[in-house]
Amino acid sequence: MGVADETQRGCDGCDRSVAVADLTTVSMPDGTLVACCPRCTPHARAAAKRAAELDTTKGTCDGCRTTVAESDLEDVVLTDGAVVSLCGSCREDRPGRSRTPSSGVADTETTEIARRKSLCTHCHEWVDEERYRVTLVDDRAEKLCETCKETAVETGIVVDVSMRRTDARDILGVDEGASTAAIRSAFQTQIKNAHPDRPTGTREAFRLVTEAYDRLRSSQ
Repeated sequence: MGVADETQRGCDGCDRSVAVADLTTVSMPDGTLVACCPRCTPHARAAAKRAAELDTTKGTCDGCRTTVAESDLEDVVLTDGAVVSLCGSCREDRPGRSRTPSSGVADTETTEIARRKSLCTHCHEWVDEERYRVTLVDDRAEKLCETCKETAVETGIVVDVSMRRTDARDILGVDEGASTAAIRSAFQTQIKNAHPDRPTGTREAFRLVTEAYDRLRSSQ
């Protein structure tokens, strides 16, 4: 019977077997520790740094008044025309959901949210799709609809376009509302397939999978 070689271990990035002494432990912002070979360590540190930077962008939910990641806030319009920014929990537990009290008669509060819309900060139109978070050449951050984003890119005034949650979910193959554990599991599977040292991977695929994970993890 073979004896396990305790001096070797698989890299959490590329899954190659390397000497334990050559592995570097990188701490992710959510507390996860990953052990990477010298080639994967820079990628892991870059991903950890990006995720940490995303965590510093905070906002206040108009519902529960708690401070959450700005990426988790979404503008919604009430039937009276008021616009509020709600976190994921408040959007799920929002007023206006049909309730069946002890009398058995369904009731709907008068503050019912009429529609879930997003306001483009450029054209000021309400849109159904998720907006693009862009950074302009003058360091202003805007949340644009697809049309305004494309126009801004074409005119050369955009420095960076952040990945949308919608696109991140498509890349990792998870549904809306997926748990943190499900997102992490999908990331671990996808990142191994996308690693440049594997036949199925490329540098661009690795970057996209990492960015998708950062985007979804920051909104948990």
